Amino acid sequence: MSYIRRRLGDLSAYVFILPAFLILGLFLVYPVIWSIIASFKDIKPMALQKSGLFGIPGQFVGFDYYVDALQNPLFIKALVNTLYFGVIFVPITMLGSVLLALLVNQKLAGVNFVRTVFFIPYIVSVVSASLIFVFLFNGDRGLVNALLSQVGIAGPNWLASSVWAMPVIAIMTCWRNIGYFMLIYLSGLQSIPTDLYEVADVEGASKFEKFRYVTWPLLGRVSLVVMILLLISSLNVFQEVYIMTGGGPADSTTTVPFLIFNRAFHYFEIGQAAAMSYILFVIVIIITIIQKKFVDKRLG
Repeated sequence: MSYIRRRLGDLSAYVFILPAFLILGLFLVYPVIWSIIASFKDIKPMALQKSGLFGIPGQFVGFDYYVDALQNPLFIKALVNTLYFGVIFVPITMLGSVLLALLVNQKLAGVNFVRTVFFIPYIVSVVSASLIFVFLFNGDRGLVNALLSQVGIAGPNWLASSVWAMPVIAIMTCWRNIGYFMLIYLSGLQSIPTDLYEVADVEGASKFEKFRYVTWPLLGRVSLVVMILLLISSLNVFQEVYIMTGGGPADSTTTVPFLIFNRAFHYFEIGQAAAMSYILFVIVIIITIIQKKFVDKRLG
């Protein structure tokens, strides 16, 4: 009887976690499997209306869509635009996060309030933050150009310029995320033993030397996590582009996620969009592995 009760206890535990497995399977595992198969098929929109939940209509085309994506000039341009966004976004966010973490790690009056102020932009929705920056960088009535005009500088039409539109989007994204990554670095700073700083003081090390030889090396693992998270964020930038520029002007802000969205939901090219998404996935995995090997070698 005790054996049966133990078995029933095990079964009851599985019953409790079954809803979570069903939700994850339906909204995570199933879409991944469906999109992988779809990337190898020529799917017509009308055929989707007649297919069931688990049906994937269309003719098998092999790796044609992957080859087409890699030969598509717009996809290549979207990759370059996404890389350009990351080149601006990742370093500025990392540097800003470290500097703010060092600032709020001081034992000063009101430091908790300062931490809260820096974190607030992260809880602002992407839509709201994007609209705020659209107003700030408006070419005719924007606050930024109004301030520049006070010192005799004629500001450009930022979001209508193929030169300035992407930097503005990147700066807005930095502003939203710096507070969040500041907290990650802050937790790393507070885990560093104070004995190391005491030894550095005895050796007569300056603040910069303590940061260079003590703080920054011991933040290596934290920096790896931050770099991976920032990389994923930069390769998934979509809402900001959709709201602020719509991919323009002249496709200068068209990123890979934005292009995938257009191909899938504007032109209903499901297979092509799925193939592009998995090319992006492979790129993310490769860069992440390279980053990890680099950091492991440096810390080892």
